[in-house]
Amino acid sequence: MPYREDIPEKIYHDEVVCFLADRYHTTPRKVLHRFFEQVGRTAGMERKAFRLEENELAILRDMTERNPL
Repeated sequence: MPYREDIPEKIYHDEVVCFLADRYHTTPRKVLHRFFEQVGRTAGMERKAFRLEENELAILRDMTERNPL
């Protein structure tokens, strides 16, 4: 499934997404973009960019499965 740019604005304000953004010193948009890159829904991984841990991927995967983006 391709990455979609029409992600609901409320997801960027989700507590989990904001926590991860703070943890990685980045924005919620970049957290979600990294998530989609790591799960293969979009291409373009940067070498110097952060990588989400497996448990973080699982949390975001669960969140997106309950609320499809």
